[in-house]
Amino acid sequence: MRQPEFDVHLNADPTSYPLNRAPVVHTRDPEAMREAMLTVYGADNFEADADGFEGFGSYVSFDGVGLGFCAYAAPAVAEFGETDFARVQIALGGSSRTSAGAASVDLDPQNWCVSSAGTPSRLEFGADYRQMILRITAATLTTALAALLGVQPRSKLTFDAGLRSDDRGALALRDLALHVARHVDPAAPALPPAMLREMQQALTISFLSVARHNYSSQLDRDAPDTAPDYVRVAEEFIEASWNKAITIVDLAAVTNVGVRSLFKAFQKHRGYSPMAFAKAVRLDKAREMLQSGAPSRSVTSVAFACGFVNLGHFANDYRRRHGELPSETMARRR
Repeated sequence: MRQPEFDVHLNADPTSYPLNRAPVVHTRDPEAMREAMLTVYGADNFEADADGFEGFGSYVSFDGVGLGFCAYAAPAVAEFGETDFARVQIALGGSSRTSAGAASVDLDPQNWCVSSAGTPSRLEFGADYRQMILRITAATLTTALAALLGVQPRSKLTFDAGLRSDDRGALALRDLALHVARHVDPAAPALPPAMLREMQQALTISFLSVARHNYSSQLDRDAPDTAPDYVRVAEEFIEASWNKAITIVDLAAVTNVGVRSLFKAFQKHRGYSPMAFAKAVRLDKAREMLQSGAPSRSVTSVAFACGFVNLGHFANDYRRRHGELPSETMARRR
């Protein structure tokens, strides 16, 4: 790889950037940036016009966690295939867009993006864009999730694409990533291995707690999960079958437990019924679909897709759970 160049001028002083002592590339040559993106960051493709281009990138990794920073003075595009890591892009300045699967997210300091492992993505960077990147391998996240749940996850961990900087401790996650970046310095003596493990665990648990995913509803419970295994089996079945009609008879069959025992266990250990949990799962899926920005989707089509046949009841239930009407979620996404 070409050696980093340091005689160029981004709008901010590169020595003030996170991980500035772990530079990968700093150049006005799009080809040099392309080489770094492909060989270090694992991109499949990188494109940028030579006119006015300037880019800076830094990166460190340890124990399944990667931290990086990039800045661009002119527009650029990076494409990634099916990665073995999940990624959160923490926008620090400017704007960009990330498309992954069916989701497309416009990034700025208030709106960030989370990409699931195994999902190809296209990152379109705007001029004067700067971001912190936190990557965690799927294996690391799954191991931590199993420890938190007390049971091995039965389905792939998938994240909601959008993350607002004022949601669910997102600012704390950003500050934690910046703090770790200041101390994981290749130019300084290595930190004790035990300290590195603690940092890795802190970032991994924070990632799972802040970014919404298909197991978030289980992690949201404050009390230790002492529920019988059949309660978790029922919950996993509901989450996997959210777009299908589920009856209490179905749940009794999949758990091999009587209806009365199942209801009592849910009320005792969860504080709600199995069908209330099923409604909450469908409402969360509805929010995910409304936030995806797909032009063909309407509030009505999303309600029907998630099993709600009464639009008035859907709107009221949605507002009680998410604090706004479904039409407001769609309007904000657009």
